[in-house]
Amino acid sequence: MRRVRRTPLFRAALATALAAVTIPFIAHAAFGEEAALTTPTAQVFPTRTGLGVTWNAVDATSYRVERKEGSADWAAVSEPLSATTASWVDDTITPGTTASYRVVATADTETTTSTPVTATRAEQTPAVGAIDRLALDVDPGGTWPHDESSDALTVSAPSGGSRTLSAGSMKVRLPAFITGPGNFSLSPSELEFSQDDQSCTASGYLSVTAVAYTAALELDTLAASLRMYDCNNSQVVRAIDLRYHSTFGYQALSVTPEQYDYGKVKYGVIADASFVVKNTGTDPVQVTGADVTHVGTTYRMNPDAPHDCPRSLAPAATCTVSVQFLPGSTGPDSDTLTISDSTSLGRHTVALTGYGISVAAAQNVAVRSTYNGHTVSWRSQQTGGGTAVLGYNLYKYLNGAETVQWFPVKASTDDFVFVEPNTEPGTAYAVSLVNEVGEGPLSARLAVPRAIDQVVITQGEPDSRDLVAADDFGNAVPFPADPSSVKPKEAVTTSPDGRTLAYVTGTTEPSVWTQTVTPDGVGVPVKLWSSTTPITHLAWSPDGTSIAFQAREDTTPCVYLLPATGGTPLKVACQVSSPSWMPDARTLVVSDHRVTPSRLATIAATAGGARISTLPGAAEVPDGRPVRASADGQYVAFAAGSTVRLAGTTERKSPALDSDVRAIAWEGSARILALTASGRLYQLAVDGGDPYLLNELAKQRNANRTDVTWQHPGVTIKPTPALMGPNISVPFDGSAYPAGTRFYCQVKGSYVSERLCTSPFTGTELRSGKYVVMVRASTADESGATAYRPITVDAEGPVARMVAPAYQSSVAATATLAVSATDAQGVASYDVRYRRATSAGEYGAFVQPWTRTTSTSMSLAIAAGYEYCVSVRATDKLGNVGQWSAERCFSRPLDDRSLSLATSGWTRATGSTFYYGTTTQTTAYGKALTRTVQGKRFFLVATRCPTCGSVAVYAGNRYLTTVNLAYPTTHKQVLLGLPVQSTLFSGTLKLVSASTGKLVQIDGLAVGRT
Repeated sequence: MRRVRRTPLFRAALATALAAVTIPFIAHAAFGEEAALTTPTAQVFPTRTGLGVTWNAVDATSYRVERKEGSADWAAVSEPLSATTASWVDDTITPGTTASYRVVATADTETTTSTPVTATRAEQTPAVGAIDRLALDVDPGGTWPHDESSDALTVSAPSGGSRTLSAGSMKVRLPAFITGPGNFSLSPSELEFSQDDQSCTASGYLSVTAVAYTAALELDTLAASLRMYDCNNSQVVRAIDLRYHSTFGYQALSVTPEQYDYGKVKYGVIADASFVVKNTGTDPVQVTGADVTHVGTTYRMNPDAPHDCPRSLAPAATCTVSVQFLPGSTGPDSDTLTISDSTSLGRHTVALTGYGISVAAAQNVAVRSTYNGHTVSWRSQQTGGGTAVLGYNLYKYLNGAETVQWFPVKASTDDFVFVEPNTEPGTAYAVSLVNEVGEGPLSARLAVPRAIDQVVITQGEPDSRDLVAADDFGNAVPFPADPSSVKPKEAVTTSPDGRTLAYVTGTTEPSVWTQTVTPDGVGVPVKLWSSTTPITHLAWSPDGTSIAFQAREDTTPCVYLLPATGGTPLKVACQVSSPSWMPDARTLVVSDHRVTPSRLATIAATAGGARISTLPGAAEVPDGRPVRASADGQYVAFAAGSTVRLAGTTERKSPALDSDVRAIAWEGSARILALTASGRLYQLAVDGGDPYLLNELAKQRNANRTDVTWQHPGVTIKPTPALMGPNISVPFDGSAYPAGTRFYCQVKGSYVSERLCTSPFTGTELRSGKYVVMVRASTADESGATAYRPITVDAEGPVARMVAPAYQSSVAATATLAVSATDAQGVASYDVRYRRATSAGEYGAFVQPWTRTTSTSMSLAIAAGYEYCVSVRATDKLGNVGQWSAERCFSRPLDDRSLSLATSGWTRATGSTFYYGTTTQTTAYGKALTRTVQGKRFFLVATRCPTCGSVAVYAGNRYLTTVNLAYPTTHKQVLLGLPVQSTLFSGTLKLVSASTGKLVQIDGLAVGRT
């Protein structure tokens, strides 16, 4: 048998009434046109007479409701119900009883039973009253939703498992059925709230005091409170009291105002505010406390009367809460006043805001000085102490007097800068800020410090203050007014001691001037030289003696040297430009246009400008571009468009500046000043890589600016020779520094480490090579600079030799000595010495009869019977002393009277033609003369003649040679060499006549050990 079909209209109506609701609001399933018998889903609801059961319709022919109490069995409690019935009320259950219900659906012979649902009938039947109310209470902190209360409450019929309660501009969508009094958590799918034209789904917590429905499924009465969370992801808590046909009252509380701004309150002053708390509900409200969130800070409860709220605030009654605002600082501050109560919201809050104001102090006050002027700067503020700034008072203190200058506030955030070109000793400053509250405290009194350096810029304008100095924060300070100086100044440079400027005045007669400029004052300008052509690129030599500059001959750039004391310039060379000194004070770095393409080169600072070297790299610097070498000569910087570059195989360059670089100056060896065509001045740092930007100085632009230099106390290393010996002497001048300054010297590249020194600095026993002498000034404020001087040391002495005598033995009583030496630096003097030995003894000590003699020839008296060995050494013009030369040895013979008559047959004779006027002779054979000797080289002094015989010579018993004395003509005092011995002979030398009847005439014997 087919089941009886229900009309679609009926099914749709029932499905709508029992649409899906999550537990404890049971979801109802949809069903189809021809679905098989499905199990119905039941739900219970309270009524004023019992408990109702409702279910969703299925294709059943009838229904019945069964009940089960406790352990009893299930029993039918309803008669069979028609297929059109979807709810039934159990009026028989007694109050306070808990029971379970299920719905049995029957179709033909098939049945199905719903899942049981359990409910408890209320002990007391909820009464229906006349109170209708939808009251929304919201934490402050937003514009929506907002507090609202209305008694024109309507309730919709169930739809889609929900029903909507409406009052005023509010609507609350809740589950269609609530099982009874209790607490229920709601999900965003179960709870929706709307007010005005906005709505949100939210999580919620529903507390039900009383609820009942009619048998027709309409809401009969409701007393509940609802707390909503996360409405539109907002953390603001909303509480809604729901009353419909209820006899229960409700609690509601209002606090006026809901937020309060104390406005601007001066620091240290108390501002009071009172807040009215009113019971706007029907039941008394328990007020359990009132306090601010951050107790004991800026906001506090009025200690004299924090509030007068009773423990229980009756309906329509009011009380007052008092809160004080006591700013502890300037600026905005906020807190929250919380009233703890028994309403559904649990507390009511008031947002408290206030703004502390006070007098304020000027910020970043600084006094900076140049050599002759100073600046006072402070931060430009538009607000301070919580109020608008009106201006500043600048207080000046001098000689016990105080003066005040007013500076009104400005819109720009650039610092205020007060410039004073003339510093009076003892001047000090302080600054105060004035706002709407009044004048703030004075800054610390700052004395004008003594400047240790300054950047000098030529303004290029015909003005009495054409030279300006920049302090270390970039503020330009004009030089003291000089009425006599009305010509624009162009090129500028600084002396190495930092006490004098050299500059060029640009008129129809360009001139070079020097002028003393120190922290103690400005001197009178001194004209050194005038020209008919423009003068540019001044550079003062490191030794202080010369100023290099560039001028033109017709259209050709030339470099000149001008004595620093004035005089006629020396032309170094033409077709070179942009001169800069290397630290040796003998070499210039220039852009050399004598080669194609032009190259950076070093040239001699002498007439002709001989090229010494071409710098590595392919840098080409056109005429007019600045070139500057660092103080230590390690870097050569040049301008290339808007960048500063460092010459070298690997070219380094700075970031692009705002315009072409017009001038360059070094601050020592690690920082570069770069002046651009727009008049902006940049400070770049150099540490081995690309130059990088540190600061911008001289912030006031001036496109007429032409040159820049760094002025600071310095050490001047005076002129030194191009070549030095091993014992160096380097004079220096440190008088630019204050008394008490210490100086430390070292020779870089040698064993001479840094040590305390005075002028002249000396170093000894340096080896040949290239070095750098460094002189560092150490002041009390550690502001001293370092001077550098490359030197070349020649530590090699001359090579000397003995030229004469050339003989090995002579009967002469004196010997003429001749000496010579060679040295690249030239020979300055000679030392000559000798030593001698007797015929049978060793050499004695050296005797040096000539020391530092410039003569190359001298006479030495020679004693008979000695061998003399002479040697020489030379000293060059650098003081280098050479090695002693090889010895040259020669002897003078013993007289014949020194020989022993070993046999008879010898006679002694005299005569002026004989050596020492005597001779020993024989005509017999085998007659001997002897002498004990030590030597290797021997000479016999004898007479040679046509009738002379011969003599045999023996060294001990060893035969040496026989000397033939015969000669066509007669010669007296003839030196006859005997065979040279390979080793030193020590013993008796014997002379034996080897002829018969012929004259053997012996006059002496010379002995040499060499």
